[in-house]
Amino acid sequence: MSTNNDGTKWNQDTNDEVEIDLLEIWQVIKKNFFSLFFLLFIFATGAGLITKFILTPTYSSSSTIFLTPYIDESGYIDYTSQNSNERLIYNVMALLVQDNVLAEVTKQVGVDSIKTVRDSLEITNESDTTLIKVEATTEDPKLSKKIVNATVQVFIDTMQENLNLKNIEIVNPAKLSYVPSGPNLKKNILIGAAMGFVLDGLIVLIKVLTNNRLKSKEEAEKYLNLPVYCELPVIKE
Repeated sequence: MSTNNDGTKWNQDTNDEVEIDLLEIWQVIKKNFFSLFFLLFIFATGAGLITKFILTPTYSSSSTIFLTPYIDESGYIDYTSQNSNERLIYNVMALLVQDNVLAEVTKQVGVDSIKTVRDSLEITNESDTTLIKVEATTEDPKLSKKIVNATVQVFIDTMQENLNLKNIEIVNPAKLSYVPSGPNLKKNILIGAAMGFVLDGLIVLIKVLTNNRLKSKEEAEKYLNLPVYCELPVIKE
């Protein structure tokens, strides 16, 4: 609290309403445009360089298995078995990554642990089908292929031996690909640019909120509780 020359008192506390002037924000952006743009450019470029030269590329390989329905002697599909297969989809997806299956896969491909195999695998189901996609992603394209083929074959053998389940077929075996599946360069550049944009916005907002200058006659009268008798115009050369 402070006392003016005429004996009146005024109090500017934290309860004053904070008003953000869009024009003021635009002026801050214009004034700092190049520095803000440079910051955004740095973040996007940095994300791209890290992705390109620091992050290790990964390689994916996949195979698809199909739960085939029963076909009768006349060549017609037994829709009861088809419906049964659809209900079994999520069970099959869960069984694919059980320890007994992955333990054998780990032994066949020669990796150090079951966790390594499990972390590399992604099991998905194509919507409204009984097709299950088994995909492995590692830093070695040959290892990715080995994991997928071993997982599918060990699973089929286990199901046939333990549950006498013989209606699982391999639609397409895993193939070797030397084209990296990740990291995604364009995606990471966009993420870097987005981070730069957010930081730019925070900088502008902080500059606006911390600018405590009185910018108009109305603000002077409001905060000083004194009448303004004259204003000096801004003269631009």
